[in-house]
Amino acid sequence: MSDFPPEILFDILSRLPPKDVIRFLCVSKAWNALIRHHRFIEAHLQRSIQTNSFRTILLESEDGSRPSNFFSSAFDDSETFGPVVKIEQPLKCPDDYTEILGCSINGVVCVHNGMRKNLALWNPSIQKFKKIPLPTFEVERRRSSFSAIPEYGFGYDSANHDYKILAIVNFDRTDDASVPVSSQVSIYSLKFNSWKRIPKLPCDGFYVQTGDVVFLNGAMSCLVRKSDSYKNRCKIVSLDLASEKYMEFGTPVGDEDDNFMMSLKVLGGSLCICVHEFWPKCDIWIMKEYGVTKSWTLLFPFENGGMAYSNRYCKPLVFSKEGEMLVLVNVERTTVFRCDLKKKRAKQVRICGLPTSFNGTICVGSLSLLDGDLMTVGRQQ
Repeated sequence: MSDFPPEILFDILSRLPPKDVIRFLCVSKAWNALIRHHRFIEAHLQRSIQTNSFRTILLESEDGSRPSNFFSSAFDDSETFGPVVKIEQPLKCPDDYTEILGCSINGVVCVHNGMRKNLALWNPSIQKFKKIPLPTFEVERRRSSFSAIPEYGFGYDSANHDYKILAIVNFDRTDDASVPVSSQVSIYSLKFNSWKRIPKLPCDGFYVQTGDVVFLNGAMSCLVRKSDSYKNRCKIVSLDLASEKYMEFGTPVGDEDDNFMMSLKVLGGSLCICVHEFWPKCDIWIMKEYGVTKSWTLLFPFENGGMAYSNRYCKPLVFSKEGEMLVLVNVERTTVFRCDLKKKRAKQVRICGLPTSFNGTICVGSLSLLDGDLMTVGRQQ
């Protein structure tokens, strides 16, 4: 094997699943150095993205178990699901649940405990993780207080090759906790393993909607809502991770109607908003041109049975190679649907072994966080 031309070895190893690649770390110092080299890790990632060969859906059970259970199912280029397998997760607190923040980036997910007591980056395909220190916030003005639970977002600064986490807290009036007066924002850099304070959100009087901080086009985007009105005055605030500059743009639904809720997602490389009406449907919109409010286009009207009280009950996941949309819908139990965008029809996807209620995200197989801590993996069920 030592006579293998390096370029041939590079090509062969870059085609293997991540779990198989890391088994070769102990073959020799040369193989170890090759696999850990950033050029190989990037080549393996790009091949994985282009071929969908090692793609999985990571499932976070929402059945009330403590600690939370996580499952994985292969979801490859044939657009079919493999067996659902239980996997270990890095934040196993016996009295708290673990939740995925946003979407997977390069095969890495950010997870936290329900009360934000622990935070970690995790690559489930190789079971490596990195514990993240928590940010600190201070009350800066009189007659105000801040929420003890920040809103987090997870992204990647490609200009600096750095995973970053955004943390936002709202400052509320002490005499009326429903009225935010300001915010504090901090960014964590994995490269420097530290947090730093950056300018606050450019929209005093708005609060960040829970669970709606997403990453796209090198920027973290969050859905913010005006709190001093019964109208749904929402807009999107975006932070470029490289320049740390903010921009604002509108949502597809105006302020005139208050009989709906919105949630912000990412679908197929575009921002996506689910408009949940209180009776009984959900309209899924997609932004054709990033940052251009007029480019919002209605993608799919989804009937949901009237469950509009959770901003996670309808979550678009991914487009199939046939152009269908895969969606999670939670009405009493979570169901996976394939949506035909031309015929405006939805068909249930049956997957054996799914938990009753769950959240999910699509992950590519990768070697990201290869230098992270190795999890103590129990017997998979």
